[in-house]
Amino acid sequence: MDNAIPSPVAWLAQTKFEPPRLRADILARIRLLTALHAAVSVHSLTLISAPAGYGKTTLLAALVKDEDGSVCPERSEGQAPHPSSFAWLSLDAQDNDPTRFLTALIASLQKLDPQFGATTQALLTSLPNPAAEARRVIGVLINDVLETLPEPFVLVLDDLQLIDAPAVYAALDYLLERLPPQMRLIVGTRHDPPLVLARLRARGQLAELRAPDLRFTDAESTLFLNEKLRLGLSSDNLTALQTRTEGWPAGLRLLAASLDRIPSGAERSAFIHRFAQSDRYVFDFLANEVLNHQEPELRAFLLKTSILAELTPDLCSAVSGRNDAWAVLDDLYRRNLFLVQVGPGADTFRYHHLFAEFLQQRLNQELPGLAKELHRRAASAETTPVRAINHYLAAEMWEQAVTAIEPVIGEMLQRNLVDTVQSWILAVPESVRDAHPALIWCLGNCAFSKGDYQRAQALLEKALHDVEASGRIESESETLASMAINAYLQGNFEHSGELIRRTLARPVSRPSLMQLLMVRTYLGILQGNRMQAAADLEAALAITEVSDDAQTWLIMAFFVKPNLATLPRGLENIERFCRLAARHAPEPSSLMQLALADPMCFIHMWRGRLAEAIQTGESMLALKEELGGGYFYLGAIAAAFAGTAHAARGEYDSADRFFEIMRAQVEETGPTRAARPSALFLIGRARWLQGRFEQARQIYAQMCAADPTLKAESPEAPVLRELMRALVEMIDHHYADAERALRKAVSLERNAPSATLFGSARVWLAYLYWQCSRPQDALAELAPVIGECERNGTPGVILKEGAGMAPLLRLAVEHGVHAPFASSLLDLLGASQELKSVRIPDTGETLTPREVEVLKLIAAGASNHDIASQLVISEHTVKVHVTNILAKLRVSSRTQAAARARELRLG
Repeated sequence: MDNAIPSPVAWLAQTKFEPPRLRADILARIRLLTALHAAVSVHSLTLISAPAGYGKTTLLAALVKDEDGSVCPERSEGQAPHPSSFAWLSLDAQDNDPTRFLTALIASLQKLDPQFGATTQALLTSLPNPAAEARRVIGVLINDVLETLPEPFVLVLDDLQLIDAPAVYAALDYLLERLPPQMRLIVGTRHDPPLVLARLRARGQLAELRAPDLRFTDAESTLFLNEKLRLGLSSDNLTALQTRTEGWPAGLRLLAASLDRIPSGAERSAFIHRFAQSDRYVFDFLANEVLNHQEPELRAFLLKTSILAELTPDLCSAVSGRNDAWAVLDDLYRRNLFLVQVGPGADTFRYHHLFAEFLQQRLNQELPGLAKELHRRAASAETTPVRAINHYLAAEMWEQAVTAIEPVIGEMLQRNLVDTVQSWILAVPESVRDAHPALIWCLGNCAFSKGDYQRAQALLEKALHDVEASGRIESESETLASMAINAYLQGNFEHSGELIRRTLARPVSRPSLMQLLMVRTYLGILQGNRMQAAADLEAALAITEVSDDAQTWLIMAFFVKPNLATLPRGLENIERFCRLAARHAPEPSSLMQLALADPMCFIHMWRGRLAEAIQTGESMLALKEELGGGYFYLGAIAAAFAGTAHAARGEYDSADRFFEIMRAQVEETGPTRAARPSALFLIGRARWLQGRFEQARQIYAQMCAADPTLKAESPEAPVLRELMRALVEMIDHHYADAERALRKAVSLERNAPSATLFGSARVWLAYLYWQCSRPQDALAELAPVIGECERNGTPGVILKEGAGMAPLLRLAVEHGVHAPFASSLLDLLGASQELKSVRIPDTGETLTPREVEVLKLIAAGASNHDIASQLVISEHTVKVHVTNILAKLRVSSRTQAAARARELRLG
C-alpha cells in the first residue's frame, strides 16, 4: 500500500498560529483598543503600519485577548458587535513561498474550526504551479469560509513586511476584493504593503493606525513608568524622556530596563540628562546600555541565542552551552529584557524583532564567524525540519543540509512547496549540488511543475548523467520516468517511448510505474498499437485500484480520457474506474469530482444518456467556478460532450454556450491546443446543422490553417478535416467532391479510431447517399455502424451526429435494419414522429409534408439557398414550394408566412 503523506501543517511551527502572551506589566492602551474595535466593526482591512518597536504585535495580542470587548465595551450606535473569534498568523521570511503562505493561512483558520479548508488544501496540493494560481486558491478559500465559518471573525497577519512575493500580495488583494461579510483582516507591518490600499481607502474599506497613533501620550508614559513600573520619576524627567523618545514604546521599555538598575533618584536624573543630550539613535543608545550592564555570561547568552527564531530551553542549551537555560529564560522574561512568550506553553519565547536584530549585529561585530558554529549547534537540536535545514544552510554545512533535504524532497514536491525546496537547493553551492543528482532531479521537477519543460529537460538530462555515473539504479529509474513524462508533454513521442522502455527495464516506484504505463497507453493509441495500449491501461488500473492514496487516484483521473474508449474493453474500463474513483472524492466540491466530470460526461453521451451528459456538464461548470476557475487541462471534454448532447436535441443556443467554453479552453495553452481541430469540428457541424453555412465555411478554413505552436497535429485532425470538407461541399451541392472527402475520411479513420469520438465518416457517407436518393447505398454504410452500436450499447456514436440523422434512422426502421434500436434513437433525438400533412383552418387548404418542412425552415429564417442545401433539392424547386405555401396560407411575404407558421405551431 502507498503511505499517505502527513499533513502539510506538520512543517509549520504551531507557535505561528498563537499570539504572544502579554506580560502582567503591559499597559492597557484603551484608546487604541477602542479604535481597533471600531475599525474592525466596519472596515474590511485594518492596517497597523509603523516602524519597529511601536508595539504593533503587543496591541494586536491585546486585541485578541480582549475578543469579547470587556476592556473596551463601548460601541457607537449602529456599530457591529465585536467579532467573537480571531485567527492569528505570525509571518516569517519563508512564507514568501506562496504554497507555504497559503498552507499557513489555511492552518490559521483551522484554529477556528478544524474542519475548515479541506477543499482548499486539496486544491493547493493538486495544482501544478500554485504560485501562478494563488488567486484561484483564495477563491476556493472564500467559499470554504462561507460554508464553514459563518460567525464573525478576524484574521490577523503579523509582520507582513517580511513578505515580498508578488503572488502572495495578489492573493491578498483578491481576498480583500471578495472578502466574506463575516470576515475582517488586520495587518501588522513596518511599512505599507503593496496592496490596493488607495482603492480600499476610496471605498471606505480601510482603517489605518500609524506611528503617531501608536506613540505613548504624555499620560500613557507617566502611567507606564511611574504607576506600572513604579520608577518614581519627576515631571521634569518624564518630560525629558517623552521629548527624547517621542513616545516610542520600545525606547520607553528599554529606558525602564536601564533605570531599573539605577537605585538612587539622583543617579537616575543624571542618566536621563545624559540620554537626553545624546545624538545617538535612541535604540542603539539604550540597547547598548542594557546589554553592556549584563553579567558577561548572560551577555554571551543573549548574543548566542539571538540566531534562534524561537527560544526553548533545549535549543538555548544547545546553542549557549548552558544547562540552566530555562532558569535564564525565566529570569530574562521577568526582567523584561525584550523577551516575548509565544505559543500555548510556558517554555517558548522569542526576542522582540528589533532587539534580535540588534543582538545579531553585535554578535557579528564582536564574534565574527561564531554565527556559523551557533547555527550548527542549533541544527543538531532543532526538531522542526524546515528550521533545521535553514540552520544547516546558514552554517554553510552543505553536506549536512543536503542530507536533511534529500529525504523530504518527494514529500515537499507532492505538497507543492516548490519555491521552498528550490530555494534550499539553490542556496547550496553549485559544486555541491552537482555531486548530488537528487538535487538536480528535484530542480528539474520544480521547473516541470512551473511549466518550464525545456529547462526541466536540461536539468533532468544532467541528473540522469550523474546518476548513471553513480550507479544508483532507483534514482536512475525515477529520473528516466520524469524525463519520459516531460518528453511526452512536449510532443516528443518517439523519445518519450524510448525513455519509458529504458525506465521499465529498471525497478521503479508504483506511482511512477502507473504514470509511465498511462503515457505508454496514449503512445500506443497514437502509434496504432492498440493491443499493447489496452494491456498497459489494464496494468495501470490494477496499480491504482490497490492503492489507498488519494493522490494516486487523482493523478490517474487526470489520465482517463475518452480516447481510451477506442481500445478493447476501453469503455468498460473507463466506467469501472469512474465508479471506484468516486469513493476517493467524498467532498462534492473536490478536485477529483472535477477530474471525473470529463470521462463521466463522455460515458453518458456514448451510452445515449443525453440529459445526464448535459447535467454533468452543468455540474462541471459550477464546480469549476467553486474551485476558482482555471484548470485548462480539465473540463474541456465535459463541455464538448455536453454541447454535443444539446446539439443532438436541437438545443443549439445551449450547445453554443458549452462549445465556446470548450474552444476557449483548448486554445488557452500549448498542451491542449492539439485538441483544437476536434473542437472546431464540433462547432462546425453544429453550425451546418443549424443552416449557418457561412460560419461552417469559416470553421473549415480555420481547421485547414496550420498551427505553428504544434510540433505535430493529432491523429484525428486529418479525418475531421475531411469530414468538415464534405459538409462544406454539400452546401454547394458538390456531392461527388463530398463523397470523395468522406471516402478518404473512412480510410483515414482506420488508423485514427479516436476520430470517431467526434464524427463518424461512415455515418455521414450514409447521410450523403440518402441525400442523393441512394437509399440502398445509405443502408449499406449505416447498417454495420448501427449494428455495432446496438451490440456495444453505444447509441451516442450516432446520436452525436445530430438531428440530421433522423431521415437515415427512419430509413432503417422502414427497411427493418435494426429497426427497434433505430426507433429508440429517433426517440432520443425527439424525431420519432414522421412529418405529416397539415390542414390550414378556414381555407380548406392542406400543406404537404414537404411543404411543412420548407415552412419550418422559412420560420427559422433560412434562405432559399439554405433550404435547398438542407433538403437536397434545387433552388428552383424551393421557389415552387415557397410560392405554393404563400398561396395556401393566403399571405404575400415570407415574414407573414413565418408568423402563420407560429400560429400553426410549426415554427
